[in-house]
Amino acid sequence: MSKNLKAEEFLLHVGGNCVERQLKEWDDNFEVNIMKFKDYVFVVKNGEKYYEMTLSEEDVESLKNRSPYALDREIWMELKGQGVAVFDGYGDYLERVLYV
Repeated sequence: MSKNLKAEEFLLHVGGNCVERQLKEWDDNFEVNIMKFKDYVFVVKNGEKYYEMTLSEEDVESLKNRSPYALDREIWMELKGQGVAVFDGYGDYLERVLYV
């Protein structure tokens, strides 16, 4: 799938479908917003807490071409680094992203 989508379409799929769906399994208050300025701004909100990262179009393109879960991994590692608690045992998505 990653090879068949443009960078923006792939980022929207990963962020809006995969990451947000997983976050909402843990807490329905999570929201993901992806905005395009010069670069993409990826924002995760949970109540009053915000987590934010910036990705250039070149970053997204490079990650999507590297491996099917490279973009997911980049997002999750950044979120973990900013303090988002990541829980194991919620299906195989995170296992594929983080541990394979």
